[in-house]
Amino acid sequence: MFVVYIILMLCTMAPVIAIQVGADITGLIWLVFVLVLVKALLLVDHFMEMKHAPFGWRLASQGWAVVVVAVLAGIHFVA
Repeated sequence: MFVVYIILMLCTMAPVIAIQVGADITGLIWLVFVLVLVKALLLVDHFMEMKHAPFGWRLASQGWAVVVVAVLAGIHFVA
């Protein structure tokens, strides 16, 4: 569980570090999208304790992140 905390903290710090080293906005947006998916996977599996839940329940609870990222990426490309 400690490893999950560390990974979540690193995922939270990564965009800030990327800004400080001068990442461009497009790269930063895609980094945040990927980190949202990673964090959703970890939160659902470890903190909601759905690692051993039926596949349908895990898919439904992790699918929100994929939908949100897809919609935001679509908006980003259109705008």
